[in-house]
Amino acid sequence: MKKTALTRLLPLLLSAVLLFASCGKSADAMTCGGCAISENEFRFYLATYKGRFAQTYSDFKDNEAFYRQTVGDGTAEEFLFETVIQNVSYSLLSDVLFRQYGLSLSSSVTAEVDGYVDSFLNDYADGNRNALNQALGEYGVNIKLFREILLRDERATAVYNHLYGQNGIIGINDDDRQAYLEENYARVRHIYVNNAYVYSTDANGRPVYDENGQQEKTPLTGEQLEAKNALVAAIDEALASGEDFDSVYEAASEDKYYSEGYYLTRNMDFVEGVVRSAFDMEIGEWTKVESDVGVHYIKRLPLGDKPWADENCADFFPEYDEDVSSALFTDLLDGMMDQIEYNNTLLSGYSVEKSPMNSRFG
Repeated sequence: MKKTALTRLLPLLLSAVLLFASCGKSADAMTCGGCAISENEFRFYLATYKGRFAQTYSDFKDNEAFYRQTVGDGTAEEFLFETVIQNVSYSLLSDVLFRQYGLSLSSSVTAEVDGYVDSFLNDYADGNRNALNQALGEYGVNIKLFREILLRDERATAVYNHLYGQNGIIGINDDDRQAYLEENYARVRHIYVNNAYVYSTDANGRPVYDENGQQEKTPLTGEQLEAKNALVAAIDEALASGEDFDSVYEAASEDKYYSEGYYLTRNMDFVEGVVRSAFDMEIGEWTKVESDVGVHYIKRLPLGDKPWADENCADFFPEYDEDVSSALFTDLLDGMMDQIEYNNTLLSGYSVEKSPMNSRFG
């Protein structure tokens, strides 16, 4: 399990995460500004997140060894439970802001939620409310409370849009975009030599695909491998002797797709060693990384001028304004965290490990 991967759960608050805040209930898990998250809602939230962990991470295992493994400064259990607590806190704070700003949900949004609930009633329970209530009860809620949970998800979205949407009262500007760029991105020039594989073909030269629809790879051997290793040795010698990195890139790299370089984030789907090394280096430094797909030489470059608006960099900024505004919203909620009162006695009785796993309702 990678801590960097797990922390990606936090931005899900603004997309598919269920937000579980309620007001005026007993046995509250946490309270703020007249709103609260009840124990039953927390149970549902915890079970739902556990289902998301299982669906998201290939290394997730619902056993003691998994939860006891070290992640960061603690265990996987501690990290995952804290992730749940943090996101539930965001849920509660969003509900508080919804009230403070005097917002309301449209009838179309409410109707959409009702239709979604009805889809479970009809498709899952064949119209039997008792059957659906029994199934939901495993996770602490009933139909009515499940509906309220979904409505509160919509309330959080309404708060976000009110603040940072197209006509939001705060919005974002280029200063926000630049600050997010400097905090989250490293730009590198990438010299790449594939000395690892070739794509497989059949006797007629047609691509061969595996059961997942991916073209199969064959490890390089013989003269092909020798030629690639000779190129790697030549690059090593050139860079060690002080030859200009860009000149070597132009002469030898098998990756020249991005003329402005790669804009990497710590959690992007790219060669792990390359990403890690990019952020470890100072601007102007270069390093060599060997991976299972070849050899990589990367040099960290200064960030460009407004790369989010450069069509040559578009692949690295597909939803940039949403990323920026989501981070600003999270920062806003983080600044309100000290307003929450937690029922630590109640919360201490729960854990991700002991929770059931909800992968059906959400």
